[in-house]
Amino acid sequence: MVSSSKTISVSRASKKSRSPTPPKKITVKVKTQQDGVEDVYKINYSTQLKKLMDACCTKRNLEGTVRFVFGQKQLNPRSTPAQLKMKDGDLIDIVTDQDGA
Repeated sequence: MVSSSKTISVSRASKKSRSPTPPKKITVKVKTQQDGVEDVYKINYSTQLKKLMDACCTKRNLEGTVRFVFGQKQLNPRSTPAQLKMKDGDLIDIVTDQDGA
């Protein structure tokens, strides 16, 4: 009987430790310098921006050197919106380097 009461108390503790609120998400606009078209992405506040960058490049079929700029600074793929203190609706610019052909 003693062991079953320990099991019950452990299960109660695990229920209390669960977070009832989902992770915060923000909406970010991504604009391409070439054509000025904006895409809107919803991303977790704690997710690395690499995920967003990969999705943008795939959607727009971008190849070669592509830079993502926020607030006049090039973004590090490991950065998160939380680290950059991004707000809902912020704009990220995509800059593509052209080969001098």
